[in-house]
Amino acid sequence: MILTVGTYTAFFGLPYAAGIVGLTVLHESGHALVMKRMGIPFDPMVFVPFLGAGVSMKKSPRDAYDEALIAMGGPVLGSLGAAGVCVVGHLTQSQLAFALADFGFMINLFNLIPLGSLDGGRICGALSPYTGLVGLGIGGSLIASGHISNPIFYLVMIAGGWDTFQKLRPGNDYMSNLPRGYYRITEGQKIAIGGGYVALLGGLFGAMAINDHYKKSPERLAYERKAGKGGLSNMHYDY
Repeated sequence: MILTVGTYTAFFGLPYAAGIVGLTVLHESGHALVMKRMGIPFDPMVFVPFLGAGVSMKKSPRDAYDEALIAMGGPVLGSLGAAGVCVVGHLTQSQLAFALADFGFMINLFNLIPLGSLDGGRICGALSPYTGLVGLGIGGSLIASGHISNPIFYLVMIAGGWDTFQKLRPGNDYMSNLPRGYYRITEGQKIAIGGGYVALLGGLFGAMAINDHYKKSPERLAYERKAGKGGLSNMHYDY
């Protein structure tokens, strides 16, 4: 964790670096708390700069429903943490807090893409293996539109594509290492998972839209700093 904070500090400064690592800790703690409640042992949290963090289970969940709940625990607690930072931003008018809230909402929303080992892939995988195709479509559109150009995401797409192929190909042995009846969950459980997933997506999209009204761009902040010094009284500036 300290290495990650130090690495991010070199690029973003200490306050923002500490904030994004703190929000990442909250996200991963959400997974760990659900694992603990279910009695599933897990390894210590691991951080890798620019790759994120993770908590590994030492044994498989009982079924896909439990796996989906564990996966959902991260975005739920992470989103609540981001919302708390957003509230601090409103109370203090801190642009740092608004920027951190934006990061928190964005990273939890990203993790809900129904693809491979992302949280969304584990949640939606309990509903249908075909949701992986939806995730590949979303990921592909993000790459094609230029919204994401991070090589790490390309690896996520490749891994997610392979995972989806393994689940859908005829005669696959994908489930051979899983407990018997792993994906045989009730319709009520599927409705609960699907409803929670949609509610979380809607809440995050709404929170990001609201936060965006108050978050100022770096260009706007730079302009306001210069204007505060009285040096831009005759300058016209477009955002």
